[in-house]
Amino acid sequence: MKTNFPRIINIILFIAVAVLYYLHFSGGNKTTDATAKSADSIAAAKPIVKMPKEIKASKIVYINSDVLNAKYEYVKDLTSAAQAKQSKLESTYQAKGQKLQQDYAEFQQKASQGLLSENQSAAAQEDLTKRKEELDRMEAQLQTLMEEIQKSNEEVRKTVVDYVKEYNKTSKYNYILTYTNGPGGLVILANDSLDITSEIIDGLNAQYKAKKKK
Repeated sequence: MKTNFPRIINIILFIAVAVLYYLHFSGGNKTTDATAKSADSIAAAKPIVKMPKEIKASKIVYINSDVLNAKYEYVKDLTSAAQAKQSKLESTYQAKGQKLQQDYAEFQQKASQGLLSENQSAAAQEDLTKRKEELDRMEAQLQTLMEEIQKSNEEVRKTVVDYVKEYNKTSKYNYILTYTNGPGGLVILANDSLDITSEIIDGLNAQYKAKKKK
């Protein structure tokens, strides 16, 4: 009896080709659809860029903070008072600190040599402790003074800002910047024609003078 192997093989190959054909075209459609959807998503996520608006020329001036600090009477008075208080505290602190170190060294030497009685040693230690506590209080006073100076600086800045805001109600500048020659300055060069420092100082000093009279 003859077998139909060749015919059976042909039928199997035909079915396999048909399946591959179907999978190829059905899969391709899915890929195409996925690609299209991805492109649509990217297009939807892309921001819409509008045309930039026309920017008009701005009126910009500046205040030289170095000159302001040097000529504003309020700053000069605060600085003078703070420096005098700081100098007095530091001078007293250093003198008392040096004397305490000397007396402590002398106490240790006498105590090691057995030259002090028990009562003398106790009295000396109590005296040294009190003087050390006094130095600690002076350190705290110096720290408080630094905090007062910082607070004064903030008060000066607020005074200047408030005055400049009032000043600009008439001038109507777009920007009023500060300029300094120091290392913290961001502006390398400033045109003198844009400098309004002198008129700001005149106004601030007049305001401060009137306030002192009250």
